[in-house]
Amino acid sequence: MVNVKLKGKDTEIKFGIGELTAIDKELGFEIEGANLGEGLEMLVPKLKSGNLISVAKIVKACTQSNKNRPKTDEETEAVLEGILDEYGSFKKFGEACIDQLGKKRLTQELVEEA
Repeated sequence: MVNVKLKGKDTEIKFGIGELTAIDKELGFEIEGANLGEGLEMLVPKLKSGNLISVAKIVKACTQSNKNRPKTDEETEAVLEGILDEYGSFKKFGEACIDQLGKKRLTQELVEEA
């Protein structure tokens, strides 16, 4: 399980179908105002790269069903700072997420293909 902290409380990073759908949209392609999705294929490469904006989008998508999720940019920044405190880098956080993806039957192929 991967957790992030917000206001001193643990918030679980989930990779359920709702969260994966949100990731697909957040990391997907937008052409002429239409979101084409396909962002799920970018999930593992973005986690490996430690891209700050991508990590922020992934955290927001993966905590959307948690009542203790970040709701503002300031709260998201606090979570990102907590990730750096706990994991040392966004890449290390990404590795933990990729490890979690590899354990889930629905997302194992994402890890294998990357």
